[in-house]
Amino acid sequence: MHQPTVLLTGGSGFIGSHLIKALLAQDYKVIGLTRQAGRVSKSPHLTWVQQLEQIPHDRIDYVINLAGESIGQGRWTATRKQQLINSRVKTTQDLYQYLRKRKIFPKCIISGSAVGYYGIDVYEQWQHICDEQAAPQSIFMSELCQRWEQVTQLFPEQNTRIIRLGVVLAASGGILPQMLRPIRFNLVNKIGQGRQPFVWIHVQDVIRVILFLMKQADQQQQSEGIQPAQTKVYNAVAPERTTQAQFALIAARQLQKKPLFNVPGIFFQLLLGEQSQLILNGQFVKPAALLAQGFEFKFPTLTEALKDLLP
Repeated sequence: MHQPTVLLTGGSGFIGSHLIKALLAQDYKVIGLTRQAGRVSKSPHLTWVQQLEQIPHDRIDYVINLAGESIGQGRWTATRKQQLINSRVKTTQDLYQYLRKRKIFPKCIISGSAVGYYGIDVYEQWQHICDEQAAPQSIFMSELCQRWEQVTQLFPEQNTRIIRLGVVLAASGGILPQMLRPIRFNLVNKIGQGRQPFVWIHVQDVIRVILFLMKQADQQQQSEGIQPAQTKVYNAVAPERTTQAQFALIAARQLQKKPLFNVPGIFFQLLLGEQSQLILNGQFVKPAALLAQGFEFKFPTLTEALKDLLP
């Protein structure tokens, strides 16, 4: 019996490391692409490669593309912006060109993006809620995601699913431990106005979304045969509408803390410049496509998510 094979870029990263465990537990064979030279696996079902050309065979059933440097690390200098672009756009282009050259057509490709695609609420009223049809903007966060996604559209022969991720929450790794540190020390409560959107998803629900889309593609192929390639977009975010102030309140309650200080937005504007948009702005986003297709979140509310992640 054929063991389905998944090619995973960014496999040694934050989300990728969680995903590999889930895939192996469900009896998938995984080929992980990593920049970490010499990385080896103890599992016979996991193979690490540093270059696409090192992939041992052409039978790839699914591709999951999560490669990309952390957008929150390092000030957005011109050099840093180019690094962020290359780690997403060029890596994705190289991946798709490799698949085309080798004539590999997986059941689907799940390619990462981010809710930064929608930019910020220009009126700073934070009343808008973006579904997958909402328009992007001409700011760096949005343009980066647009360029990232546009690469996939250059390869219409592939059956691509794009997932626009919110802030991924996990007990270790990712940004949550950094966000909790000032709350643990009873320091920072509200940042700026506190009304800015906090768009998030539990890491377990990220894994469940990916497995859901893989299964969906498999069922479609079995029931209808090979379908014309298409690109679909899914907002991989929890359905609850949450603000930064609500996050601080719920986290403090769970940690049994009472943070004392509010931090004005100007502090982050001076410290981070353009990058402060990640903290002070944004748009509310809803997972309209996933909900319409019957996906059920294990952690639909922030209270449920933090109860699971925090002691």
